Amino acid sequence: MAGPIDTMSQAMRKFWSVIYGKNEPAPPVVIVHDPAAQRPHDLDDPYFDDKVQMRMSDVIAGTAQKK
Repeated sequence: MAGPIDTMSQAMRKFWSVIYGKNEPAPPVVIVHDPAAQRPHDLDDPYFDDKVQMRMSDVIAGTAQKK
């Protein structure tokens, strides 16, 4: 939910664009670069699932702390 400052800021930008006849600039596009997403995945890999990776990282961290 937008706060009052965000709402006023948006209203001022629209008002400014109406007065000066300029369109609002497009919002910047955010691109998340994940090279692993482009590679083929081995679906037989037990670490393919994010939840499994989190559990295994907890196990490894717990084992390292016990030593």
